[in-house]
Amino acid sequence: MELKKHAHGSLYRAKIAPFSGPTEYGEWFPSEAALRSAMKEVARDIGKKYYCETKAMPCAECEVDEKPKVIAAL
Repeated sequence: MELKKHAHGSLYRAKIAPFSGPTEYGEWFPSEAALRSAMKEVARDIGKKYYCETKAMPCAECEVDEKPKVIAAL
């Protein structure tokens, strides 16, 4: 049986980690551009670190159980 090869899309979200307190997670966006647009509205605090995470978008044919990966940090 031959497996179909296809590309999954990716989802992107912001993760905000204060020096003290719980980590905040944003909603998932379908593109980096959509995440950048949403983050333009956020006033960044000096006492927090900001990350961009990505993960594969699952499809009906595949079981993708991938943990989000950090692709950028501020």
